[in-house]
Amino acid sequence: MGTGRQFLLEIRRRNVLRAAMLYAGAVWAFGQGLSQFSPTLGLPDWVTRWFLIAAVIGFPFWVAFAWFYELTPHGFKRESEVAADAPIRHSNARRLDFAIIAVLVVAVVLLGSGYFVRRHPPASQAEGDFAPPGGTLVVLPFKNLSGDPTQQYFSDGISEELTGALGRNPALSVIAWDTASKFRDSRKSAMDIGRELNVAHVLSGNIERAGAEVRVSVELTNAVTGYEVWSHHYDDSFADIFSVQDRVSRSIANALEVRFSETDLPAGGTHNPQAHELVLKSLRLMGDMDAASLAAARSNLEQALKLDPDYADAHAMLAQVLLGLTQHANLPLATAIPEIRSEAERALAIDPRNANALLALGLAYDNSTPRQIDKAKAEFVQAIAIDPSNNAARTDYALDLPLKEARAEVERVASLDPDDAGNWNNLAVYNQDMGDWPQVIDATRHLLHLAPSYVFGAFYLANAYQQMGQHEQSVQAFDLVKPATELDKRLLETGRLVYQAAQSASLRPKAIAALRELSQQNAANLDVAYNVMQMYLALDDTTPALHVLQGYCKAVPVACSDLAINPVYTPLRSNATFLQLARQYTTIKLD
Repeated sequence: MGTGRQFLLEIRRRNVLRAAMLYAGAVWAFGQGLSQFSPTLGLPDWVTRWFLIAAVIGFPFWVAFAWFYELTPHGFKRESEVAADAPIRHSNARRLDFAIIAVLVVAVVLLGSGYFVRRHPPASQAEGDFAPPGGTLVVLPFKNLSGDPTQQYFSDGISEELTGALGRNPALSVIAWDTASKFRDSRKSAMDIGRELNVAHVLSGNIERAGAEVRVSVELTNAVTGYEVWSHHYDDSFADIFSVQDRVSRSIANALEVRFSETDLPAGGTHNPQAHELVLKSLRLMGDMDAASLAAARSNLEQALKLDPDYADAHAMLAQVLLGLTQHANLPLATAIPEIRSEAERALAIDPRNANALLALGLAYDNSTPRQIDKAKAEFVQAIAIDPSNNAARTDYALDLPLKEARAEVERVASLDPDDAGNWNNLAVYNQDMGDWPQVIDATRHLLHLAPSYVFGAFYLANAYQQMGQHEQSVQAFDLVKPATELDKRLLETGRLVYQAAQSASLRPKAIAALRELSQQNAANLDVAYNVMQMYLALDDTTPALHVLQGYCKAVPVACSDLAINPVYTPLRSNATFLQLARQYTTIKLD
């Protein structure tokens, strides 16, 4: 008899094969049960994953144990201590067979009842404890399967474009990209993300790029049940990626049984892959909102438009970048406004339903001197009608509404896009205009949670606490921000000194000197100018505060639209020059 056959007979004699089958079946059954009951028991996803890893590691030890040991009436004994023809071996074989049959019965029951893939949500979820609005959706950042981290901008850019495309469907309410992008590396389940964002569906996927070819895999999950609603993968060239996005949009609309129209699809794309590549890079850069990133985005977009002068989205984005450069760099607003309008109008000539171009044009009207509010509102209203999920359009539209309506509009936007720091910044400002100091503090704390280095947040808090007579907290506010630059650090140090000086006259000369030095060294920085102005007001030093305010309003007129109502300016109310500024720039009304 051959050695191999003898070995197989020995495995059979020692019941090793039966033991291995029992182990595998038991691990499978226990793993399924753990997977099913983990949500009910509140166990994290990693419990099931590590159980399976431990089971795989333990398998060879189990097999070795079955080879060397046998169960006897006196406990486990080494195989050499048990006679080869002992009846106990046959008894153990019967026990193992019975156990294997029992596991198979359990498997049949689980398969028959559908528990191996949960067909119904747990009662706590199915019976209304999570009932998101219908038609709500988040597009998670697609996974980059290229193996090259530098290609992350590509998968992010495609995800952001798809978010915009789906947001145009009036039957859908799509979470903004700024919030969705926070889940890029999250290990949370679709159900957990759905609960956190209060959305009914989660769209996820991955992108694999090889040269000019792209594979896009997409999956739509019901966030209440955790079940897949629809999935598909697309193999196409990068040049036809917009066609893939259109097909995904149609499929999702069909899967969710919502109204779909061809006019809901964006039409501002390009067939030039190099131009599209530059736009995707610009999308990534625009998210940073600093001078260097915006300048790089501008350069990319100008190159894209040389490759394809009829790329409507690129024209619209360039208009937005130019406006950003007036706020975060040294591009004069008066110089930029004509160019912003030109780029936005060029985009609309190519694609009359380009919501981002309408938004940029509205902002150009809002930042003109004098402000053209009616024209701006008309552009914002049209942008919202085309792209109901465009929260940026709603936020900018709020600038032209009466204050209470504006706050309500931004509160609504914040509920749909809770991780957008800009929304909380606007809420802090609107509450400041209304003198609602506790709400200023609440909004600012949300803001600093999302943007810990945002220097304005310290000044919002310091002013609010000062207005409430909580002077110690006004000084401590400057410890809540983590400065990102040396200039940020100086602003925070000066702010702390100023609010200390507001309660200690002996510190006042030092604080005034620090403010003058800060102003002189950063004369062209509008962010510094506004905070310096506020610090002078905190010290009731109205003459330099008014001087700074005049230059600031001339540079950023829309930021001075609340002069007549914002309590921060109370020390200036009796000044004739300030009253003239208020008449010139104020457009916001309480009601």
